[in-house]
Amino acid sequence: MGKIWSCWSVYEYMKICFMNSGQVPTHDELETKFKGIDASVLLEGIAEFESVICDRSGGVQNVG
Repeated sequence: MGKIWSCWSVYEYMKICFMNSGQVPTHDELETKFKGIDASVLLEGIAEFESVICDRSGGVQNVG
């Protein structure tokens, strides 16, 4: 049985990558990491990350 991913799995992965490297994972990287995930779940996780990390102008908030 495959791993069951949620939007929160995507969000947490993106958050950890960003906090450790200062880089946001690419869409291709996320699709590779979460192989088989439903596209809507992947996009929901990305949207949640962006709503927390990005400011209204599209820049990155200071989270440190």
